Amino acid sequence: MNWDIVKGVLIVLVAISAVLTAFVLISASGPDKAGCIARALKSGIPVGNIERVCRLLDKS
Repeated sequence: MNWDIVKGVLIVLVAISAVLTAFVLISASGPDKAGCIARALKSGIPVGNIERVCRLLDKS
């Protein structure tokens, strides 16, 4: 197995994770929404209902 490829893939995954984390922190109430999603998944709420439970859509 070529370890350089594995290292490259890991670097790309870490970079994508860092960018997504930055977007969550920058967005309006991003940490609150991320926490709500994590709690919903942990408590067993179906993925299709998380949008309504956490009020992810802003209906203004």
